[in-house]
Amino acid sequence: MFTKSAQYYDYIYSASGKDYAAEADKVHKLIQKHKRTGGNTLHDVACGTGIHAGLLSKYYKVEGSDLDANMLKVARKNYPKIRFYKGDMRSFDLGRQFDIVTCLFSAIGYMKTKSDLHKAIKNMSRHLLPGGVLIVEPWFTPEQWYPGRVFTLRVDKPDLKIVRMSYSGQRGKVSLLEFEYLVGTSKGIKHMTEHHEFGLFTHEEYLDAFQSADLKVVYDKKGLAGRGLYIGRKAVK
Repeated sequence: MFTKSAQYYDYIYSASGKDYAAEADKVHKLIQKHKRTGGNTLHDVACGTGIHAGLLSKYYKVEGSDLDANMLKVARKNYPKIRFYKGDMRSFDLGRQFDIVTCLFSAIGYMKTKSDLHKAIKNMSRHLLPGGVLIVEPWFTPEQWYPGRVFTLRVDKPDLKIVRMSYSGQRGKVSLLEFEYLVGTSKGIKHMTEHHEFGLFTHEEYLDAFQSADLKVVYDKKGLAGRGLYIGRKAVK
């Protein structure tokens, strides 16, 4: 997780050109197309620093959850009117159901085995009302992942300079990302390292996880940022 870099996370992805507003707009349109409930409650799983949740709160009564306490700290500071909970997507239990559940920016990739993928999708489905929709942005498939690549991102602000270098590796069906950070502020320069592991699942394995959770699933090939998008709807009883 982004525990060490949480306070710099939004600066980094802003510099990368990530368009959260356009993504939230597309998610909203997909919700309106597929949802068959009359309510407007939404729970954002693996919400990170809360930007998607904040943008979607224009349309829905939003809550969020994440496993990373430092990311939640940033989310609560930036969006004090939204309730955020600490929880694992495989096992969180809020004791109620929602019209919409989202899991965006490929956070589902933190599930490294098919068993964990099924647990997460089933648990998110369990939090859906009949007719509700689950929207999941996947991580890369095995065919889309290329180990051995190196990337850099830079933040250049008057009082903050960041260079993040990433290296992609692979171990079996798990993709590996090594992040090295140099962060410069008025207090000096510090170096941080993070290690991330993401499960590499096929399109068929994602479909199977949704279908095993009793969700009718459709696939948007382009998705929000080129990684695709799975939209599952719970049957109306």
